[in-house]
Amino acid sequence: MLRLREEAHGWEAKAHAAALQARRLEEKAARLALKAQRARQKAQACAVRSQALHGKALAMLHEEQAAKKELKVEKSRQLDFEAEALRQRAKAMDSEAERRRIAARSKLSESERFLSSAKRLFQEADAAKALA
Repeated sequence: MLRLREEAHGWEAKAHAAALQARRLEEKAARLALKAQRARQKAQACAVRSQALHGKALAMLHEEQAAKKELKVEKSRQLDFEAEALRQRAKAMDSEAERRRIAARSKLSESERFLSSAKRLFQEADAAKALA
């Protein structure tokens, strides 16, 4: 009976540890999602700047400032590439956040299994105690 109680306490401790780990994973997933959102916002800002620069460059077509126009067109292309890189980074962060959410759900499920094992062992110990 004492062994059953000790085993139940062990399962209960494992359940609590798994739940704690799940909460940590959820916290990391939330932080990653926030980073991804910021990266998307930066990408959007870069895209807006790129479009503005591109518009200015097109307006300068008929002017004699061809060198400035080329610089602005190149800057626009660079910003487009940067925006796309930030979008890809945000997508990767979203994937990682989702992977961590799945891991957290798995740990919570594991925690629930540990708790049910602990309860079952406590019940067995109580039953053994009642019979004794």
